[in-house]
Amino acid sequence: MAGTLSMNMQGVGAREPSPKAQSHKKDIRKIQLMMALVGLVLGQAMIFHRAAPFLWIVLVLVWPRWRSVFGAVLIGGLIGTVLGINWISSVALLGLALAIPMPWHRTGRGWMQWPLVGLGAGGLYLAGRGVNSFEAIMAGLIGMGAILLYWAALRQIHVWDTGQGNQATLVMGLAATGSLIAGLEGWMFGPFSPSLIVGGLLILGAAVLNGPAGGAVAGATLGFTLAVRGSGPGGGLGILVVGGFLAGILASRQWRLAPVGLIAGIVLYAVMVRLPHQMTMLWVSLGVAGVLFQALPGSFVTAARLWVQVLVTGERPDQLPARMEQIAGVMKEMAHAFQIEEEETGQETSLVEVVVGQVCRKCSLYRSCWEDEFYRSYRGLLDLTNQPTGELLSVADLSRDLQKRCIRPDAVVQAANVALGKERERARYRLRVKESRALAERQLGGLASLIQEMAQDLNSGHMPRAGVRVVEPALDCEVGVAKRPRRGGIVTGDSEMVCELGKDRVVFALSDGMGVGPRAAWESGTAVALLEQLLKAGFNQVLAVRAVNTTLLLRSVEDHFATLDLLMVDRVGKGAEMVKVAAAPTFLCRNRRVEIIRSHAVPVGILQEVHVEPVYHTLDPGDLIVMVTDGVLEGADAHAEETLSKLLQEMPTANPQVMAETILSYMLGHDQDGRDDAAVMVVQIKGHRQASRIPSISEPREWQHIPPVPLKASRR
Repeated sequence: MAGTLSMNMQGVGAREPSPKAQSHKKDIRKIQLMMALVGLVLGQAMIFHRAAPFLWIVLVLVWPRWRSVFGAVLIGGLIGTVLGINWISSVALLGLALAIPMPWHRTGRGWMQWPLVGLGAGGLYLAGRGVNSFEAIMAGLIGMGAILLYWAALRQIHVWDTGQGNQATLVMGLAATGSLIAGLEGWMFGPFSPSLIVGGLLILGAAVLNGPAGGAVAGATLGFTLAVRGSGPGGGLGILVVGGFLAGILASRQWRLAPVGLIAGIVLYAVMVRLPHQMTMLWVSLGVAGVLFQALPGSFVTAARLWVQVLVTGERPDQLPARMEQIAGVMKEMAHAFQIEEEETGQETSLVEVVVGQVCRKCSLYRSCWEDEFYRSYRGLLDLTNQPTGELLSVADLSRDLQKRCIRPDAVVQAANVALGKERERARYRLRVKESRALAERQLGGLASLIQEMAQDLNSGHMPRAGVRVVEPALDCEVGVAKRPRRGGIVTGDSEMVCELGKDRVVFALSDGMGVGPRAAWESGTAVALLEQLLKAGFNQVLAVRAVNTTLLLRSVEDHFATLDLLMVDRVGKGAEMVKVAAAPTFLCRNRRVEIIRSHAVPVGILQEVHVEPVYHTLDPGDLIVMVTDGVLEGADAHAEETLSKLLQEMPTANPQVMAETILSYMLGHDQDGRDDAAVMVVQIKGHRQASRIPSISEPREWQHIPPVPLKASRR
């Protein structure tokens, strides 16, 4: 047994760490090495040849959150302080570092971190120097500045923990870069200055991302950082500000020209204002920064711009569809919550309880009826619930057995009528609640579907096309509209729309509202107004129609609907996309031949889902497209479509407005006005620059009724 135990112990001792654990240890070592290098650089940062508070702030931030790298930062910082400042400051740093765990050693001591940050920053500034009133004031100012920086850093750490970002994140990133530049200034390799190389990259990046203003501010920040350290370039702030400004100007044209602008700004400042004493260091260091910047791939610059946009706006553009999908999912869940049905109590149980409680319990025969003859009494009352709904009960409605045994039939009937009346009222209330829930479910579901379709439309690239080169259109359009109210009416319920979408597309639409008169005009006007706004916002016709349908559904529980007849003309591609929702047929006339385009979809505003199938057609100069509402075809004979087709075949080409008025007058005939509102829209296709005017809707002229005349037989 001892041998077995010895073998097991040897096996345990020989067990190697898993690959995952080994990889984790390597990652920790890399992070510790990197943080030690950061400490080494920050340890050499100075303010007027004194220790800067940057390293101290980092040590206080690291201890409670990333304790595993605290030692690495401290060791690197001690070495950097010895190399860049003096050994006395290094000893002071080590002594102060021993006090860092105090605020987090026990609960309730967190407030100690604030005076610790201020006193530590001021103490490091005064270490190894004589103390006078000026030095004491400077130490106090540096201590307050350190507390302010520590507070801002704490806020940003919380922001990072939540995975968010804002403008303050960008500012803190620039401040961190500035502190590293202040530390790198202690390193010099002949004519190379690492601080100027990193600062030059910072200036070029700011110039590319934020233009001349960003470049100038970054140059001023670099110059101020080096000047405060006490070892800035001989040219001062001005040479870096001018270089950053010119870099931003050239970067606005092409980002790779930013280094040229930086060097040109230095030359311009040196020649016209002041020649720097350290010209060689500037040329070499900033030149190296320019070469490194040119080596960056274009994708890196694009990603940096997106990153800055995320920090400034707090949201990436491509996150909008995902956010809309999430909102749609929430609305669908809310709609699902309205599908829960509540248990209902049967009216039989309610009626028996009311009659027994109000009448039978007060009767002298209660024991006889409800103990000895329970089943017969219960059955007799249940028979009352089978009477016709809405009618009052009478004694004659009682069963024969109950009439013989009951000594208070009138009271029983009266209590039963009260119980049934209350139950019917509750049933009507439950029905209204159920209808309201169904409406809420339908409304939320409709909104969810609309938002989801918009998100899909954004992902599919149907939104406005920014930056696309405009191609010269091949077609132009002229339009004429004629409308007439029904017989005896004043306002027509049909509405029209002409909407230009850029220079390459034009949308024409007719809508017929439910009924006639002002109410129908309001229905159709609402539909086309919303449709126009959606199309101008960049949504395609199908999604725009579905949005209109959802809006009409959400507006009221009553039936309000409208037809939609849309024609989108692509002036560049010489094509047409037609979307028809319960609209009257459209007539396409080409070379005296007429093609009829129909649709069988229900009007918008009735069903939650509207079926839309676009119809595509090519267009040529000389084509004529006639869109009508139902009132035009109902005012003619039984063969109205054939009549209109023959008219279009024989009608001479003229101004579209004249043609629209002629068609409407001819189709309504001698009836003067029809039984329904009527509208005609004529779209005439012409070659580019042949049209006499841009697409617009002319005001209808005074009607000249044209009597119908016999038409020639249609050509086959």
